[in-house]
Amino acid sequence: MPVAEVLPSATSLPPTATAFQPLSATATIPVYATFTPTIPVPTATPHPLEKYTITAMRARLYGNAAIQMVGQISDEGEFSREKFRYVSDGINIYGFVNIPKGTGPFPVVILLHGNYNTVNYKLMPYTTGYADDMARQGYVVFHPNMRNYGESGSGDDAYRTGQASDVLNLIAMIKAQGGQSGALSMLDPNKIALWGYSMGGEVALRVLTITNQVDAAVLYAPMSGDLLKAAKFIQSDFELNTPPDMLNRISAQASYELITVPIRLYHGTSDKTVPVGWSQETCTVLTNLGKNVECTFYEAAGHSFGGHQNVDFMKSFYAFFETYLK
Repeated sequence: MPVAEVLPSATSLPPTATAFQPLSATATIPVYATFTPTIPVPTATPHPLEKYTITAMRARLYGNAAIQMVGQISDEGEFSREKFRYVSDGINIYGFVNIPKGTGPFPVVILLHGNYNTVNYKLMPYTTGYADDMARQGYVVFHPNMRNYGESGSGDDAYRTGQASDVLNLIAMIKAQGGQSGALSMLDPNKIALWGYSMGGEVALRVLTITNQVDAAVLYAPMSGDLLKAAKFIQSDFELNTPPDMLNRISAQASYELITVPIRLYHGTSDKTVPVGWSQETCTVLTNLGKNVECTFYEAAGHSFGGHQNVDFMKSFYAFFETYLK
């Protein structure tokens, strides 16, 4: 800090010194730069759970890599089944994609699997049957094995936010590569739907609160978007102990007002795995928010549909896709 100079008084000047004389009116007064001290502004340390909040996930970027075709798995006549790979937040994600024969452009469905045994998970789980049928109906179907499943790499997945990131990265890559020259030239990047089963339904709900780059979503016996209900379902003590001040900021259900996508939800009334009441609550909340949602509850159906109920289910969601994707 500058110290003020103290001038000696005229009476104390030595005999040879000249008393202070004011500058003449025509004199040039030197101008010196003003010193402004820089005061560091303290920055708040982010809460360690902040990165999982809907706000934080909406603020970040996705899709800074590319989908790579690894090779053909099989030729199914009406479509080809290919293995694909992409990088999501530094993690290798594998899966298969069913590509209808023809030049397209074909609308895209991203099929999200449920909560299987991670040790015995295979590249093609039982939901492959739905993916195959969709391809025969003229849809390119991506079926990723989300992180911690199958051949895909391991990574942070608290609150299923890691899996949501895997889907958001895939959507961004489809948007960037679809319709361009190369392996994905036949797909329409402007027509993308999510089809989520069980846990995949919960992941889809989170994704829908974060992006508006999806045109339609089918939820099949979905887990709840209510964070505490989902945490109890997967028996996660870490998630159950989420501080109350972070709970709503992470929970997808608390952000349903951000959803802009039409939704078709299906659930069996005798589901012993995921309570049908969760879907009833999801439908009520979305309806009260004025969202475009329609819900069907199959009497006596379990967690997976069979027989005539499965036939009706497929006929119904295809009609839904026809409305919003074709």
